[in-house]
Amino acid sequence: GRKIKVRVGEVNRKQGSGIRGQGSVRKKEKNSLRLMSHVLLFTLFVIYLAGCASGRHDLKVRESFPKADEILKGLESARERVCSLKGLANVKVVAGGNGASVKEVMVVKRPGKMRLETIGLFGSPILIMATDGWMLTMHMPAENRFSRKELSSESVPFPFNLLAAGEIADIFLGSTPVVQYSSNNIEYPDNGNYLLTLGSSDGLKKQVISLEAGTFRLLRSEIKDGERGIAVSINYSDYQDVSGISFPKEIKVESSLNPASLLIRYEDIELNPEIGDELFELAPPENSDRSDKKIQFIESKRCRVD
Repeated sequence: GRKIKVRVGEVNRKQGSGIRGQGSVRKKEKNSLRLMSHVLLFTLFVIYLAGCASGRHDLKVRESFPKADEILKGLESARERVCSLKGLANVKVVAGGNGASVKEVMVVKRPGKMRLETIGLFGSPILIMATDGWMLTMHMPAENRFSRKELSSESVPFPFNLLAAGEIADIFLGSTPVVQYSSNNIEYPDNGNYLLTLGSSDGLKKQVISLEAGTFRLLRSEIKDGERGIAVSINYSDYQDVSGISFPKEIKVESSLNPASLLIRYEDIELNPEIGDELFELAPPENSDRSDKKIQFIESKRCRVD
């Protein structure tokens, strides 16, 4: 009888230890589940904090965006870095549905001096245009013709008929004219660029300038001047390093008032060369068919160009 009791006791002890073992396993499983839930909650909490931190970071970046006055100073600084230009360009002019592409030797000097030589098939100039900012002289060597006119909106081709000589020089030199303004506003579109809007108090002048964020490179400038009756957009692209200066080698000028556009693709250019003023004053060649037309110059309020 004792042996049986002993054996039964041993069996009971073994069963009890088995039950206790199962209980400990269950406890471990519960502890493991609790630990996993804590880890999950902690992970979610960290993700939440990271999201909050990134939101705060975005706010800091937005606070560091430049103000309108800073962008205007940057535009003026970029403008002052390029005072003259000499080079070769492919120029395409579209007007009235017709287009023509020519090779052009371009010489430009601030504030409004320009000389353009259209090159023919055999490398010789077929048309030379020069202006000192007030007078425009043209010479056609093949036809031995020469003319001298005062600049006006009625006597010169696009885009000279829309803007003042100094404004055209600004565009050819990779910058933009700036209208007279009393208000300014800066926006930060989703594309990452800066959008600067300038306006006059009378509402007649408005300019929208798009710049690349960080580099302040000009991308587009839209000018509307109701006082002068102009609406021009200028696009700047293909920026390349020229003598340490980031310069747009492709510039397109368009007018929304008439179907006309001017596309300049610079091939080989030199920035800030020394250029004498005599280069912008053509003298009539001997025995040329000369026509000096005195056209009344239309004085208008021009965009602010120093």
